[in-house]
Amino acid sequence: MFLPSSNGRSASPLTFVLTDAFRLTCEGPESLTLEQTDDLRLLLVLQGTVEAKIEQRAQSAGPGVCLLIVSGSDASLISQGAGCDVCLLSFAALNARANGSAVQRILKLLSGRAKLPAAVLHEYADSLKSEDRQQDGLPRLGRQIRFLSLLSLLLEQCVLEEKKQLCDPKHAVKQTLSFMQKNYSLNLTIQQLADMARLPRWQYLRVFKKMTGSNPSSYMTRLRIEQAKRLLSDSNGQVWEVAHRVGYQDEYYFNRRFKLATGISPGQYARIYAHRPDATDRRGTTHRLPAPAERIVYDDAGTLGDLLALDIAPVGANLRFCDNDSFTDKIQSTQEIGFPLDPDKIRTLNPDLVLLSRYGSDRHPELSAIAPTIGLNEYAPMHLRMQKLGEVLGIRERTRQWLDSYDMRREKLWHRLQSRKARHESATVLFYDCNGRLYLLHRFRGLAKLLYHPLGFRMDERVQRLRPARGHYYISIASDRLSEYAIGDRLFVFTHPGRHTSDSLSELNRWPGWNRLPAVQAGKVHYLDSFWNSDDAFTSQLTLERFPDLWS
Repeated sequence: MFLPSSNGRSASPLTFVLTDAFRLTCEGPESLTLEQTDDLRLLLVLQGTVEAKIEQRAQSAGPGVCLLIVSGSDASLISQGAGCDVCLLSFAALNARANGSAVQRILKLLSGRAKLPAAVLHEYADSLKSEDRQQDGLPRLGRQIRFLSLLSLLLEQCVLEEKKQLCDPKHAVKQTLSFMQKNYSLNLTIQQLADMARLPRWQYLRVFKKMTGSNPSSYMTRLRIEQAKRLLSDSNGQVWEVAHRVGYQDEYYFNRRFKLATGISPGQYARIYAHRPDATDRRGTTHRLPAPAERIVYDDAGTLGDLLALDIAPVGANLRFCDNDSFTDKIQSTQEIGFPLDPDKIRTLNPDLVLLSRYGSDRHPELSAIAPTIGLNEYAPMHLRMQKLGEVLGIRERTRQWLDSYDMRREKLWHRLQSRKARHESATVLFYDCNGRLYLLHRFRGLAKLLYHPLGFRMDERVQRLRPARGHYYISIASDRLSEYAIGDRLFVFTHPGRHTSDSLSELNRWPGWNRLPAVQAGKVHYLDSFWNSDDAFTSQLTLERFPDLWS
């Protein structure tokens, strides 16, 4: 970490000094705003998932991810549910002016989303506790050495990743896609792009076609038309001005290309789409949207019900979890787009908006050339997902009314059910799978957000103290430790869809200690199909309606 002078003369060595260490553990969804400082900061995600917004750019980070926050940057953190554990390290660069290029190189490497095994980060975070900061002498020196060791390990990983990316044709082409998206007005040749990617022309074209479904010329045309749409709907500029700004010197040729792509002339488009709303996706990118969007495609099966709860049936979706009768009535005209999604199928649906989950985010460049594409965080709590849909679809008031109605109905339900439970009765949620494994579900999603309402059941303090393995929302229960996890006055046990309750009951009765559990002896075990633990808004609404019958 000490860099000598390149010309052999003595120079002030560069090093980094840890100035503070801050640890944050969240029991539920929480937000934290980080004020600007002169120090550099490194965010270590030890457990759970964090939505970090740094200088207006949002990104989701799971266990093991390290994010750099440079001096003077605004940043905020939102924990995604319970069990989130992060460590924030503040540090300063000594002799930075004398080693400016070296500092910039190091910061550039660290800004590339460094990652280490979560267990390794845990060890470092535990050894850099803030209570040691006032110590002098050897203990403090040891703390600095451990910090430099962590920094060195991160830089080694970043260098290895950088080398790996340079040897990866797909990554090289992806870099040129990013360049094209920022420089769509330039007249770039295929050979220039291939040279930029350091690939033979034939290989560049093959990888490009596989990634985007088109050749570079067609892809650039789509980028220019999409940007022209934004400019036409966002300003009062003349058509010829827009044509020049997106790279067309010939207004007549621009009119022809625009009409081929959209079916209408640029002038007509400007009159129809003037002053449409913007929406920001989970990555912090702003998009101009059609209002209202009528042909929507969504690729996440687990949260498709968020749209259905608002009576919005997409023209295309991932339907792999939608075999329940309540869903099939809602999606009769929705086409399957495949899993993983098939861009060619999406293209045939002629969408005017694509909603893309984190799982499908690597297809964003290809899909954004088909239609405006917004990245959503399917792991966010339901109320945050619904608020984001309201923003994206221009129906904020409608989604607010849905959420208010849901909360009000949930509260009324528990007022009615008070006579069916003791005042401080606790409940625990378990899942028994088809392979005979039992899990403790440790998150405020699905049925839990209904059960643990302030008027509902409480979570036993012993369960609250338990922590899932890093990166998980559940805890696997060994048969010899059943009494340590299956705690509570009542047990709600989810079983695999289609599995008979009697089979699960028979198998659990053979587990050592199952029949000695207080809830089992009191006859307070409720078996439910795992469908009722889905977290999407439509299923949550159904669960709310049918809960009195499910819990009987």
